[in-house]
Amino acid sequence: MKRRPGLRGNRLVRASNQVDRGAEPAARSVAIYWCAADHQTSAAFAADIEAPREWTCRVCSGPSSLDRGAAPVASRPRFFPRTPYEFLMMRRTEEDGERILAEALAAMRAGDYPRPGAGPRRSTERRAKK
Repeated sequence: MKRRPGLRGNRLVRASNQVDRGAEPAARSVAIYWCAADHQTSAAFAADIEAPREWTCRVCSGPSSLDRGAAPVASRPRFFPRTPYEFLMMRRTEEDGERILAEALAAMRAGDYPRPGAGPRRSTERRAKK
């Protein structure tokens, strides 16, 4: 038996059932917006409504206005990078950190580091023999 793909013969986008063929489309008005970087963005609205004063630029995502050169300059979002220590402090308290450090140091001194029951590392045994 021949394998067939699951989407064979199916359209991924269905046509609307509310299409009036040959009908006149609704009246539209096109508003042209300009951002501070002088990018032009156009948006179509129904003819019976007033276009908004501001719109988002499609190129730089900054604010744009109907008047060229009148758009406010977009402020960059502030980015505060976090250090690995800050991520750790989001998950642990200082008491947890002290407890974990004490357990790790005790395991290292007992020779159970990095896994319990492993004994001392071989590299330390070789150095001790020399």
